[in-house]
Amino acid sequence: MAKTPQIDHVPEDDSGALPGNAPKLETPVIQSQDLEHQDEPGTRMSNKGVKITPHLDEEDQRDFAREDEEALRAMEELEKQYRRQLPR
Repeated sequence: MAKTPQIDHVPEDDSGALPGNAPKLETPVIQSQDLEHQDEPGTRMSNKGVKITPHLDEEDQRDFAREDEEALRAMEELEKQYRRQLPR
């Protein structure tokens, strides 16, 4: 006869761990805004009139050229595979 595992009886605990008796925790509400900041027209920053011009250097151009070459090679490979699948 095989032994069946015996389960130890766990006494019921009145600590409030049941879902209906969830412990009540008091947590403070943390405001995420900066309380020292004075929101006034004089303290606001404006980017009106700021022009941003993109700058590409030689390294960027080399990266673009390498990507173009890889894309052309991939397209050639796809065309070869497509030609092989066409009925003759």
